[in-house]
Amino acid sequence: MTPAATIANLTATGDVIIGPGGFTTMIKGLPVACMGDAVAGPFCVAGVVTMTTALNKLAKGRPQACIGSLVSGVSVIGIPVATAVLVCPNVNVIV
Repeated sequence: MTPAATIANLTATGDVIIGPGGFTTMIKGLPVACMGDAVAGPFCVAGVVTMTTALNKLAKGRPQACIGSLVSGVSVIGIPVATAVLVCPNVNVIV
């Protein structure tokens, strides 16, 4: 069991989860991040949350993301990138 991720949380490489998220489920005023949400930033230009351990917690029919959820994408120069959701201030909301 790990803390839930929301839109605007960061990955280990400093990229941001940008959404769309499960906008019907809110944590501290932000929609929860879900599998399939877009990720963008300095290291991962075209990224997607591809795997999560919270398969039994759904938002808008998609599994919620949490700390440790895998993000896959492509770097600025076209190299495949894999990172994890790391910065997640919602330590009081466990998935």
